[in-house]
Amino acid sequence: MTERKIEFTVDEHLARRLRARAADLQKNLEDHARQQLVEWLGDWGLTFAVHVVKSGESLALISRQYYGDTSKVAMIAAYNEIENPNLIRVGQVLRLPEASSVAPEEPQPVEPLPKGESPYIYGVHDRGAEQIMAAAGRKGWVLVTEALGANRNDWSSQSYKDLADNGFGVIVRLNNGYGHSGTLPPSSQYADFAVRCGNFVERSDGCHIWIIGNEPNLAVERPGGPANGEVITPAKYAQAFLACRKEIRRRPGHANDQVVMAAVGPWNIQTIYSENPSGDWIVYFQQVLQRLDDQVDGIALHTYARDPNPANITSEAKMDPPYHHRRKMFRTYIDYMEAIPASQRHLPVYITETNQNSSWEDVNRGWIQAAYAEINRWNSDASRQPIRALLLFRWENHAGEVWHISGKNQVLADLGQALQKGYRWYR
Repeated sequence: MTERKIEFTVDEHLARRLRARAADLQKNLEDHARQQLVEWLGDWGLTFAVHVVKSGESLALISRQYYGDTSKVAMIAAYNEIENPNLIRVGQVLRLPEASSVAPEEPQPVEPLPKGESPYIYGVHDRGAEQIMAAAGRKGWVLVTEALGANRNDWSSQSYKDLADNGFGVIVRLNNGYGHSGTLPPSSQYADFAVRCGNFVERSDGCHIWIIGNEPNLAVERPGGPANGEVITPAKYAQAFLACRKEIRRRPGHANDQVVMAAVGPWNIQTIYSENPSGDWIVYFQQVLQRLDDQVDGIALHTYARDPNPANITSEAKMDPPYHHRRKMFRTYIDYMEAIPASQRHLPVYITETNQNSSWEDVNRGWIQAAYAEINRWNSDASRQPIRALLLFRWENHAGEVWHISGKNQVLADLGQALQKGYRWYR
């Protein structure tokens, strides 16, 4: 995320007190001040109406239209970085924070989204939370994972038509398997796995967004297991992905499906190879994208927190050397976004897993609200590549796992409050 400097002057005594207080708390003054400002600001300004300036309009007239009086001229100018409030031009697009209404001339989509896609950024990994999203009027995304194996004669399939028909976005992740089976099979079976993916897609309905594999840089995802399994280098992942994409898109009715690159596990350095001797996860991510070039239709990301403190959602804290140029908190997603090659900045991006990096406590700290506000903040800059989804990991309660949110009423209350904001990526 682009950094901006805001400077102001304080008197000498206050400056001395601030420095001493930060030292006493063993905090970096700049980071602590930034965190306090973010907490003071809260969610203000994350939602806005959009207005296109017409002939004869002024900021005073627009302020009266949206806020009932002319007192918001300076605020509108500041929010839109207008140096002279008396100089606006016809056709200029203004964003009006916390406006009480949306202008009738708000730009409308050229065409509606295809069935199976959602304009909202909300979503949950696994089926189960659809009723919560529907009740809030924010039908977001549902991600389903499938273990297909690599038998090219297997034509078994699934239907996601109920989700798509009811207005939800649908993403399906295609794995060879889980655990020692590997998210991809051994490289000798890539061709068979690709055919199996094609078979599954051809016979399934209700989905046109397919992720190939999961976190291939993690040792636990290797076929054969972490100790002796086959390492999935960027070259091998690209080989498997391209074979799968070719098979999926040649199947009847699927020529325009989105075949999406797997999320790369953040902060993981287990996959070391000659072009990446430190195992840097962002280098791995970028090298996969470079190998896929224009033969990829979307990008999946994973971003996590280090704790359940919502204030740390916006932390810019960095990793320890030699990864000190990488973010260590939730904003690790920004490192990925900034690493996407320019030629792929038009692609859909989906964050398909996020959590607090620990089990969900049944407490409403506002963490989910803060996470969605952060992604909406990113999307609010029109110069950035939009993030279409932030999916909470996960709904289902699997034996031996601690990640489920089903049945945790306070966590679901947090989600419900986030849904009320109505954050969209597509307007």
